[in-house]
Amino acid sequence: MIISHKYKFLFIGLPFSASSAITKELNKEYEGKPLLRKHSLHHDFLKVATKEEKKYFVFAVLRNPMEIAVTVYEKMRANAKGNFTNPKLFTENGGHINKKHRERFNFIHEKNASFQEYFKKFFNIPFDNYASITLDNCDFIIRYENIAEDYKIALQKAGVKNPKDLPKANKTVGKKKNLNEYYTEDIQSLALFVFGPFLEKYNYNIPKNWKYKKIPFSAYFLFKIGGFIRKWKWKLKKHSSRKSIEGTIYGDIQRK
Repeated sequence: MIISHKYKFLFIGLPFSASSAITKELNKEYEGKPLLRKHSLHHDFLKVATKEEKKYFVFAVLRNPMEIAVTVYEKMRANAKGNFTNPKLFTENGGHINKKHRERFNFIHEKNASFQEYFKKFFNIPFDNYASITLDNCDFIIRYENIAEDYKIALQKAGVKNPKDLPKANKTVGKKKNLNEYYTEDIQSLALFVFGPFLEKYNYNIPKNWKYKKIPFSAYFLFKIGGFIRKWKWKLKKHSSRKSIEGTIYGDIQRK
């Protein structure tokens, strides 16, 4: 989470949605300062914000969950930056890599699992994420697929004149450009059940070449019920007050 008192904006960084790249740039160019944890949410902000800060311009990034699932898989497969085997980053030590992450990481490496095997193993309920308790509180939403243009629009709306381009972030190692190489026909029906309600809620299109395009009623029902439960669970969750690990973008900014 980055706040700028000069431009009166708050950026909420959602996981796997270019939060590191944007955090670095906001700190460098627009006097953005770290507030709470990297992925703290709007309700966390309200607990510590002043009356004036609550009026700040708020923005975040929305990303297609099908892209997120692939990105996470490839990061785990490559053990990006050694994150998934670094005890300093484990949640019990104040980090963000939890036991579920490590279970998935171990499955991928012990089984040399393909994305399809990984998806069948761990994706069995409708997908939801922190966007559900964040985006309703935003004044502007950057769409990841249009991030370069939307980033500048967000800053302009916040009062920044002639904002600079967002530097391109490093691509996930091993990730293929075509999602169809991951979401093969044998898992498309499951993917529609898992992602369908979220895609529809945020106006994402179901891939044109998929054989099935009708989202099951059960997916809508579970998405709604599960979403209600998760929202309260997320809001009640206590976040560690520890700083991010030294050497990470957010951790180094916190230590300035």
